[in-house]
This record gives sequence, C-alpha cells and structure tokens, in this order.
Amino acid sequence: MANTIEKVGFIGLGSMGGDQARELAKLDYDLTVYDAFPAAMEKFEGKAALASSIADLGACDVVGICVQNDEQVTACVDELLPVMDSGSVILVHSTIRPEKIKELADRASAKGVEMMDAPVTRTKVTDDGPFVFCMLGGREDLYNHVQKYLNAFSTDTMLVGALGSALALKICNNLMSWGSILMAMEVFDMAEAAGVPAEKLMQVMSTNGNLTLPAKGFLGFRADPGDQQRRDTMAVQAGIGEKDLSLANELGTKVGKPSKIAASTSQYVKEAILEMCRR
Repeated sequence: MANTIEKVGFIGLGSMGGDQARELAKLDYDLTVYDAFPAAMEKFEGKAALASSIADLGACDVVGICVQNDEQVTACVDELLPVMDSGSVILVHSTIRPEKIKELADRASAKGVEMMDAPVTRTKVTDDGPFVFCMLGGREDLYNHVQKYLNAFSTDTMLVGALGSALALKICNNLMSWGSILMAMEVFDMAEAAGVPAEKLMQVMSTNGNLTLPAKGFLGFRADPGDQQRRDTMAVQAGIGEKDLSLANELGTKVGKPSKIAASTSQYVKEAILEMCRR
C-alpha cells in the first residue's frame, strides 16, 4: 500500500455517500468525486475535483464506493482496476453479498490493489460532522492505514474480522432495522384503528425503548409524507429495503440459519413503503 494517503476519490453521492464525501472534503486530502448523476456533484463545486468518469479517480490512493448493489459496485471496480496504481486501496461502503467482495478483492489483488468491505450505518441525524458507524472486513494494517479517512465521517469504526465479515454484520443489522420498521408501521396502523392516538403510542414506545431511530423516521414520514420530492426520496427506500431483506434471506440460508422474517418480508417491505408514498 502507499506510505501516505494524499489523493482520495469517492463514488456515489446519494443520501449516505454524499454526506460521507461532505466530511472528507473538510480534510487536507486532494478529493475527487463522481456520481452517475451530474446534479449530485454540483454541491461539491469548489470543494473537490468533479470527475467526468470513474476512470478519473485512477490516481487516487484510496477510493470509497457507495452505490446501490453488487452490479453497480462491480461496474465501478471494472473501471477502476485498469487505472489504479499498485498499493492503492478500494473501500466498499455499499451493502453487497460477502462473497462478492471476496471475488472483487481477488481480482484487485492480481493488480496489486487492496480492498476492504466497509459498510456504514447511521448513528446520528446531522447535517454536519461524523454520522455513521463504519464496520470493516480485511487486514488490520489496512484498517490502520485508512483510519484518518474513516474518522472523517465515522462516529465509530470497528475491524470486524476477515474480508466479508463486515458485510455479514451489516446484513444482520439491516434485518433488525427493517424488522423494527415494518413492525412499527403495523403497530401504529393497528393502534389508530383501535382508537389510540398516535402521539400517545409514540410517547410510550419512545420511553420504553421499543421505538428505534430508523422506525421513528419512517413513522414521521407516515404522519407527514410532505411534498413529491420527499415522497420520491422515500420511494427509493422501498427498493433498498427489498434488497437488504433479500440479502438477509440469502445469507441466512447460506450459513444454515434461515430467517423466516427475511423470507416473508422482502417483498412486503417494498409494497408497504410504496403504499405510504401514495397516501
């Protein structure tokens, strides 16, 4: 790996990746960002170099990837590997299959490029400062090497274990998150139908700890869907929820611990969220 990190790239400037890049832009790195949608890069004008293609990030010492799925991560790696120098590092912040990161890391290693899985989960709702817990799978020396990069946007970091282990952790965490979201949506529908004021149920469940932060966010949308832009943003979560629960179902089956919850809710979560968006 490179002795020092001077040039950093970041691919994927959506709701999570955009905020990660926002914090990286505060450091003394030479930052280059890329998103398939040019409008997503506009807020980085004057703060980072705006790449016209993924290949423009080839000179970076570290590149973070925060896109939606296995296919998009693979496409990013396909463009990066031919142009990245030996010793550079790719950190995959996306939630993908653990076996996919191992496959991509093998390809990267053949080119002398290092790779770690580095999925993130939000710990704070903020427009400024670190806001995620970043979990990493891979070698300890790589983890230490990229710590400054990680600390830019992370309230917490953890080396979970071998390559792919952080993704397994993230998938399990997502199963818990989506389970709590779906349960909260059903509970509040039931309570209101039974004549229970939503704000009173919210007070009880917030006090006794039953209401998780992700569930509270979805309930806020349920109570006030807002304008079309907010509805469109939430509609994206429908696809993410379906993907996350499908990955949990697949992982559970693969390791011999199948999840009945994941199996029965991967399609339902998409329908439930889109129904809220139509209200």
